Amino acid sequence: MKVQPKSDLILHQWQTLAKACDDGESQTRLAILWEHINRFPVRQAASAHAEIETAYFLAQAGFSVAFLEASGGRTADLECYEGTHRFFVEVTVIQSTQGPTRKSPAVRLQPHQILESSDEFFEQALVRRLLSRMAEKARQLERYCAPVLLAVSVPDLPWRKGRPQDIPSLDLQRLAAMLVGVVVDVPQFSAILLTLWKAPAQELRNPIRIRQVTWVTRPPGDARDPRIRLLAVNPVARYRLSSQELTSIKERM
Repeated sequence: MKVQPKSDLILHQWQTLAKACDDGESQTRLAILWEHINRFPVRQAASAHAEIETAYFLAQAGFSVAFLEASGGRTADLECYEGTHRFFVEVTVIQSTQGPTRKSPAVRLQPHQILESSDEFFEQALVRRLLSRMAEKARQLERYCAPVLLAVSVPDLPWRKGRPQDIPSLDLQRLAAMLVGVVVDVPQFSAILLTLWKAPAQELRNPIRIRQVTWVTRPPGDARDPRIRLLAVNPVARYRLSSQELTSIKERM
């Protein structure tokens, strides 16, 4: 099977959305996103890529998707419908960076949640960046009176260099347990959809899974799908996604 290049893939996704999302606001937003993708390098256009990929993913899951006009960072990116039930989606990107990461005072790791083993530099960096972003977006969307899905895309490889065999892998059981412990601090979010395009997952140490967290892993080599997609449902969300909406997202994962 011939693997579709990522550039062809994003074009296909954009064209599909341009046909399906025919309202004026969506058309304007799609034009802006495509201009960013054509004008800037992939890393600088990562947010545009993530917004299109997330919208395409949700459209393929069966939702009616509309893009919302950006207005000073105080609105979500997408509005989705399943029948008459509506929810919003905020899309954000976490990329590798040099130097220490900023900690957010709004969401903190408890001592028993700190990762301690020797091969967890990537996990430590990812976790701290994720917590900081969750707190930032929670403040941004605090006035929303509807379910909100936070979609976090991690497009590149870990926060350290090395040979492919040296790249650390994620312990998804530990990451799931951490997310369940901290997502309750951000009741603005109904769920967190975490997409890691290149980071590998460790083999499961045991068959135990956490009820609120679902994940799917894939082998490397196919740019069409991420290595890991993980959904963490917030049990104390102010507004919850319906059981059918959660089922649709999980089936598409």
